[in-house]
Amino acid sequence: MEVSLEHTSTIGRKMIIKVSAEKFDNSVELKLKKMSKIAKVPGFRPGKVPMKVIESRYLDQALAEAADELIQSSYQEALAEKSINAVGPPSIEPKALSRGADLEYAASFEVFPEIPKSDIKGSSIETLSCEIKDEDVERTITTLMNQRTEYIPSDVPAESGDRVTIDFEGKVNGDLFEGGSANDYPIVLGRGALLPDFESNLVGARSGDHVDFKLTFPESYPGPEVAGKEADFSVSVKEVGKPQLPSINEEFIRGFGIADGKEETFREEIQKTLERERDQRSRNQTRQAVIDALLENNEFEVPSALVNQEVNRAIMSLRQQLKQQGLPDDKPIDRNHYVEDCTKRVRLGLAMYEVIKKRKITPDDEKVRARLIEMSSGYDKPEQVISWYYEDKKRLAEIESIIVEEQAIDSLLEEAQVTEKVISFEEMVNPSSKDLLEDVADQENN
Repeated sequence: MEVSLEHTSTIGRKMIIKVSAEKFDNSVELKLKKMSKIAKVPGFRPGKVPMKVIESRYLDQALAEAADELIQSSYQEALAEKSINAVGPPSIEPKALSRGADLEYAASFEVFPEIPKSDIKGSSIETLSCEIKDEDVERTITTLMNQRTEYIPSDVPAESGDRVTIDFEGKVNGDLFEGGSANDYPIVLGRGALLPDFESNLVGARSGDHVDFKLTFPESYPGPEVAGKEADFSVSVKEVGKPQLPSINEEFIRGFGIADGKEETFREEIQKTLERERDQRSRNQTRQAVIDALLENNEFEVPSALVNQEVNRAIMSLRQQLKQQGLPDDKPIDRNHYVEDCTKRVRLGLAMYEVIKKRKITPDDEKVRARLIEMSSGYDKPEQVISWYYEDKKRLAEIESIIVEEQAIDSLLEEAQVTEKVISFEEMVNPSSKDLLEDVADQENN
């Protein structure tokens, strides 16, 4: 076998591979002999067809099958001979196939890129921390109470915060439009579920009232058929419900899985939940900061084969979601929509792999178990959840890969200049507009 190698780009490679005519002929001969045993040719008994007849009928098929097998085996041998780690399957271009001639073909493929940077030495990383205070627990309890608000029918005029149940019909130029009508539609005034001008026309309405009004849709409205147009709405108010918050009693508390129904236990569980959320958000923020530092000025060509694989996974995941939701999952999907994000994921994966490989990072068993304990803490029988992961290597490998990445992040973090910023829990979960504007300004200045 003869092999020549050409660099077509930074990560592009092309091999010209020749398999000797003798080896190719032998393979073709074997194919023809196998065919002769099963071929059905009029005028001949099975297995008794002369080889000249077999060759005249099946030579092209034998050439193709023999070439396919030899290409597969010789390509792998060529990779080993040249010590090449190819990414994805190759593009094969065979020359004309004929007996008595070498089997020659070109194999084009990509290799893994060299990653210029696998550390973040000198980078400045800011980590976030916060203390869970009584006010955070109180705010969470208030949110939970609001989620379980009951609405009591009332004859009092509707105001912000009330739930109004309506039938409505909207027309543009006298014609109904898609999504412009509904029956028994509940809306809590002031929450912004519908356009402000729509909701404002319901303030002051009573149960049984009929309200007609005009409304102009914003130019940016997502429904193109009505965006920027005036519509006539006819609304029947079927019920006005006044909000009534639940009391913090045993029944309310047990509704959240607190068996003893005690407020003290309830608050302790909320405290633990908020602490877990804080830790997760802090980890995510630190991870992103380290990733940004690792990828900054770390340019390398990303193999298209890996990007295509990632795009395929994204589309497959989308189709599965559509199927689970009972929606059509066979419509064409624009692959270009996924390329940018998938390229970023592949770039990150390659950079992190280089970090893990160079530092010989393996999953810490204690950290794996600690993470499983943390993940299972919200279940009634956490030990069963933990056992479920340990019973299957694939499931356990998913957690191990998370821990390995976190260990890599910690390893990188040791090289950086780390500063800690103490903020409130509310700031951590709901960054203010001011903070966001400051972040944007910092990015522009950098």
